[in-house]
Amino acid sequence: MTRPEEEMGQIGLARVGRRRVLCPACNAAGSTAAFTYAEWSGFAATTTDSRRDFDMAMRVNPDLAFDAILRCRACGTVFTDRAPSEEALGSFYHQYYGNPGYLAKLDQKLALEKRRLFLLKFLTRGRRFLDVGCNIGCAVEAARWNGFAATGLELDDAAVAVAREHFPRNEFVAGTLDSLSPGLTFDLVYCSEVIEHVPDVGHFVRQLAAAVAPGGVLLLTTPDSGHRQVRNDVMRWDTLRPPEHLTLFTRAGMRAALAPHFRRVVTLPNAKPGVQALAFKGKAE
Repeated sequence: MTRPEEEMGQIGLARVGRRRVLCPACNAAGSTAAFTYAEWSGFAATTTDSRRDFDMAMRVNPDLAFDAILRCRACGTVFTDRAPSEEALGSFYHQYYGNPGYLAKLDQKLALEKRRLFLLKFLTRGRRFLDVGCNIGCAVEAARWNGFAATGLELDDAAVAVAREHFPRNEFVAGTLDSLSPGLTFDLVYCSEVIEHVPDVGHFVRQLAAAVAPGGVLLLTTPDSGHRQVRNDVMRWDTLRPPEHLTLFTRAGMRAALAPHFRRVVTLPNAKPGVQALAFKGKAE
């Protein structure tokens, strides 16, 4: 088999992203190459969705690119062997993303989130809520509707503007977890379909854990690369979309990432290829 770096040379790409040697989920060494960039690129060229555009974006900006997709031998998590810089990712998202799709489904999304938050509120007595990566704020409004003092955190300024317009009774902060006041915590932290995007999983999980108050709960959702529907042919899974998705966890990988920071971590059954994890913080002594 041709080595990944040799294949990169054949198509003239010079990778400059930060190399990831250890599994970003469980921190284990010894991951194996599931397939190379050249193999993925060849398949992406046959698709009719965003994967073709993302392949071109990586060719234009090598800081976004990778040499191979790796699979952790310990937990099964799938991840790119290189992580782009924050600057490169910011430019990428600015070019390729907007919010019209979310606005078109606003009522449907809001109804779904209201049902989910109705159940979640029974897991904690406190009523301080934070949605990390809130987009246009549907879950934040659903939390307010269920009796929470609700805050949404979103990197995209345009999405924050839409959220403030549609749901003015909530607080929305443009930025990352670093933007929150030091020591500020919440009883329920909600993070849906975000962690697969971040280049430094360990740092992000530590920040999430720090935002959860003693006795509080984190709900985290993300795609599941270990699900029976996709695990045997991950390359063709339409959720494998680098550089948008950098780490595709398994249920075991998600538990391993969260366990050092929480008293108990539970992953829920899911008929679809997605991880739903509940992480419970210990009470203050």
